[in-house]
Amino acid sequence: MKKTKLMFFAAVLTIVTFLSACSDSDSTGKDNGSGEAEGEKITLRAATGLSPQHAWWADSMVPWMEKVEELTDGQVTFETFAGGELVAVPDEGDALKSGTVDVALVLPIYQPDQYPMAEISMLPLAHSDTIIGSNAWKALLESDEELADGKTYTEMQFADFKVFPVSTTQEYSISTTGKEFNSVNDVKGTGLRTPSRIHEKYSEKIGVNSVTMPAVEMYDALSRGSFDGSYYSVADWTGYGFQDLFKYTITGVNFGHFNAFIGMTQEKWDSLPRNVQDAMTQASEEIFIPGAEAWLTRAEESIKLNEENGGKFVEFSTLDQSVQDLINTGIEETWLDYADLLEEQGLPGKKLITLWRDIIIEQGGDVPEGLKNLE
Repeated sequence: MKKTKLMFFAAVLTIVTFLSACSDSDSTGKDNGSGEAEGEKITLRAATGLSPQHAWWADSMVPWMEKVEELTDGQVTFETFAGGELVAVPDEGDALKSGTVDVALVLPIYQPDQYPMAEISMLPLAHSDTIIGSNAWKALLESDEELADGKTYTEMQFADFKVFPVSTTQEYSISTTGKEFNSVNDVKGTGLRTPSRIHEKYSEKIGVNSVTMPAVEMYDALSRGSFDGSYYSVADWTGYGFQDLFKYTITGVNFGHFNAFIGMTQEKWDSLPRNVQDAMTQASEEIFIPGAEAWLTRAEESIKLNEENGGKFVEFSTLDQSVQDLINTGIEETWLDYADLLEEQGLPGKKLITLWRDIIIEQGGDVPEGLKNLE
C-alpha cells in the first residue's frame, strides 16, 4: 500500500513538473497567434529608393525604426538601404511582395496601374496644409467606411500590406527654373513635370505640357533644360537639391499632397510576435505628427536657401487676374474627371472623392465650393 502511494505521488509530481515546464516555455516561446518566438532576435531589412536625406526617410522611417528598437529593448533591429542601394523608386511595394525587403517606404502614387485610388490626396484643394493633409491621409487609411463590395479604402487598395501611415508632403506648388507666369501666354506651353494623373488632367485644362517621371530623375533633367519646372512641394526640395535649381515659385494655391506609408506584407506582419506588433503600432503613432512637422521646418530652410540663390516666391493673389482665372479653371472639373476615370475602371470614384472631401473638411481643410453639395 505504501509503495502504491509513493508511486502515485511520484506520478503526480512528474505531471506537475511537466506542466510547469510547458508553462515556462510558453511564456518565453511563441506569442499567441505569432509565427516567431517572442524574445527571439529579429533583423528586418528596410529600404527606400529615396535619398537618405529625404524627409520621409530621415524624419519618419528612421525615427520609427529607432522607436521600435527602443520599445522592444533591442529584440528588433533593422538593416537599412536607402538611395536606391537595394530598391529603386517606385519598386518598394514589389520588393516587399518578392521578399527582397521586409519593410519599406511605399509610394503608391507612382504606380496608378496597381493603386489607382492612391492619387486621391493629389486633388487640388481650396485650403490645406501639411498637418491637415497628413491627418486626412491617416484618417482615410484608417476609415471603416465601405466603398465597394463591403471593403474599405485600405482593403481595396493595400490589402496585401500592413500599412503604417506617414505624413503627406507639404501642399504642392508650381516652381520653374526661371520662367515667370506674368500672362496667360506665359503659362500655356510651359513644360511641367506632373507627379500624378490628376496633375496631367489639370495641366491639359490650363494648356501646360506634362512631363512624367519620378522625382529622383528630375534634377538631371531640369539641369539639362528638358522642361521648365514642376508641381512640387517646397518642403521636399532639399531631399533632391531642387533649392539650387528653382528660381520662380507660385505660393498660395494648393495642388494637393503626395502620400506614402511604411509597409510590410500582411504575411510578414502576421509572423511577428505580438509584442513586436504592438511596438510597431505605438511607434507609428508617436512619429506621425513629428514627421509632419518636419516638413514645415524643411520648407523654411528651403525658402531661405532658395532666396539666397536668387529664387523668387510669388503669392498667387498678386498674379495678373487672367492668370489667376486660368489656374483656377477646371479645379472642380479635375475632381470629377478623376472620379470618372476610376468609375471607368470599375472603381467607386464618386464615393471616394466624396469621402475625401468630407475627411478634408473634418480635418480643417476646404474644397472648391462646387464640390460641397456633391452627393
